[in-house]
Amino acid sequence: MYKDYSITRNLMAVVAAVVMCAMLSACGGGIGKASKDVMSRNDSIIYALYAKGEYDRAEAAIDSMEQLGEIPAWSAASVRAGICYNREYDMVKATVILKESVARQDMKTSLDSMRYAECLVKYGYIILGQNKMEELLRMLMPTIDQLKQQVNHPEYGKRYTQDLLKCYDQLMCAQYFLGMKEDTKKTCEELFQGDMELMRQDGSSQVKLQIAVDLDHMAEIFLTYKDYAGAEKYVRCLDSLANEMIKSPDTNETYKDEFTAMRTMRLANYELGIGHRAEADKHIAEYRKTNCSKKAGGPLEVAGYLLEAGRYAEAADIFPYLYKYMADVGTDFDFNLTPQFCEMFKANYLAGRRDSALTVAKYVFDRLDSVVTADRQSNATEMATVYETQKKDAEIAKQQIELTQQRVLGLIIAIVLLTMFFVIYTMFRRRAARRMAEMKAAQERIESELRIARDIQMSMVPSVFPEREGLDMFAQMTPAKEVGGDMYGYVLLGDKLYFAVGDVSGKGVPASLFMAQATRLFRTLAAQGMMPAEICTRMNNALNEDNEQGMFVTMFLGLLDLQTGHLNFCNAGHNPPIIGGGDNQGDFLEMQANAPIGLFPDLEYEGEEIDSVKGRALFIYTDGLNEAENPQQEQFGDERLLSILRNNHFDSSQQVIESLKAEIENHRKGAEPNDDLTMMCIRVN
Repeated sequence: MYKDYSITRNLMAVVAAVVMCAMLSACGGGIGKASKDVMSRNDSIIYALYAKGEYDRAEAAIDSMEQLGEIPAWSAASVRAGICYNREYDMVKATVILKESVARQDMKTSLDSMRYAECLVKYGYIILGQNKMEELLRMLMPTIDQLKQQVNHPEYGKRYTQDLLKCYDQLMCAQYFLGMKEDTKKTCEELFQGDMELMRQDGSSQVKLQIAVDLDHMAEIFLTYKDYAGAEKYVRCLDSLANEMIKSPDTNETYKDEFTAMRTMRLANYELGIGHRAEADKHIAEYRKTNCSKKAGGPLEVAGYLLEAGRYAEAADIFPYLYKYMADVGTDFDFNLTPQFCEMFKANYLAGRRDSALTVAKYVFDRLDSVVTADRQSNATEMATVYETQKKDAEIAKQQIELTQQRVLGLIIAIVLLTMFFVIYTMFRRRAARRMAEMKAAQERIESELRIARDIQMSMVPSVFPEREGLDMFAQMTPAKEVGGDMYGYVLLGDKLYFAVGDVSGKGVPASLFMAQATRLFRTLAAQGMMPAEICTRMNNALNEDNEQGMFVTMFLGLLDLQTGHLNFCNAGHNPPIIGGGDNQGDFLEMQANAPIGLFPDLEYEGEEIDSVKGRALFIYTDGLNEAENPQQEQFGDERLLSILRNNHFDSSQQVIESLKAEIENHRKGAEPNDDLTMMCIRVN
């Protein structure tokens, strides 16, 4: 269900629809008063001819209107591309027409610029449908920058905004197909914010339907990544928007059916992914009642769901619809359909229908030669058309040869992958049980070793604190993983209390080993009675030796005289502690900057001092506190930390730390910790 190619099914229908509707959207709304009557008349003439299938007359009308200046050149090009596709089913020629039109840069009026932008968007969908992702990215970057500058246009701002969001949708799909996971997620969020703003400006059914389609794409991408926490926002938003439109008396039945289909399919995908199988089955049953589930790629979506749910026989019963789907959209077997046939093969094989599975495999292999031949012919046709219109034979020939080589290589890879799947699945199924047992044993061994490592690490930080009159001290460390990179410690020499809190770069085992070194050095040097700045300097020199991984530790290191309350300290790139008292009953300690320890060799660290901290609590922590995130990725924050410490009474240092830990857990709302958390509180009376 959540495969890299699941969006491909939708794109095949989307691109065909974009080209077929090019004529209808090329003219019309958003024009000035002076030309509105003329454009309205042109719309009527062209639409009437187009609807009757009189493409030659429609093309002649477009030529005449363009010569008279009654329609922008880019509108004319868009219409011609649509006519070319519907009259001759010639996608290659339609592509060349659009490509030639977007190469023009002679816009003279605002209407010209707006129509040019629309043509760029249509050409983008054409490139997307042809899987030319690198070319699409090269075109989208300047296009998006250009549209961002036009969204506040007094006359066409709304149209530019809609085109910008369509470009974000194309960019998101291109990044997804190219494996740019983090960029894809970032573009998803930009598209989401833009859609929400557009919906605030225009609540029409058409706009909400387009936003629902965008939300459907975003949810599907996150579900493909199996990022269910990230997908939840888009799934829930789609569900809310769809329910609103379904209940609205202004929404026609066709739109209601489309909204129902989108929400139920994505809810089914999401609930199945998080393990709520019964809820997922309810949603898929509701989806199968819609008209959308019975046309276009609807049955294939159902089959994909059943395959992911392990209902192989049911999936295998539906997948033959793929042949009808190909006939309906007017396409033969090609490289883009290979993943769907792999699904059909897998469903039959896992259902125990070996003969049917082999029939599917044979169908694919029998057509690979013809696909390669057709691909070469398509390349040759496109090359000839471009040569005729642009006269760039040498450059185009080189580009087409490279393109042909890439596509043939892709087909060869598809053949190899299909063959490998069949062979490897047959071979390794027999070994699966033994390997699962071995993997389970290895996993248990690793988990046991990590538990031991955690116990060793926790034993390196003190759990018992000095019981001395006038001193109230407590600290606690909570690693984000089995082992972490935070540390704290203290050394008591008579009336002198050395203490330190540190945060090693990175997490996990490497950070824990570096933390162990830093802890040992601190204790050794503090036992010699050195000042905090000198301890930091010597630790920095020691940790820079053979530090090929470039690791470092931020640290706050202090020396407190328990008799006088005098504090010497050195801050090595660490978060500023909070010191109680003062006019605000607590503020961040103002300090001069020192570099983290281990980052730069031969540094001389500078220390500072406070005459007395008696009666003033000193709270030191790592950034696992203020940067703790909830499921919406909102951080706990410095201001919230200050507010809690200022506005609450605490009887002891331990109560301070336990109260803050409870506040952080409440803020996370079940989200996994994103960093180690260490806190220390000291008070001298």
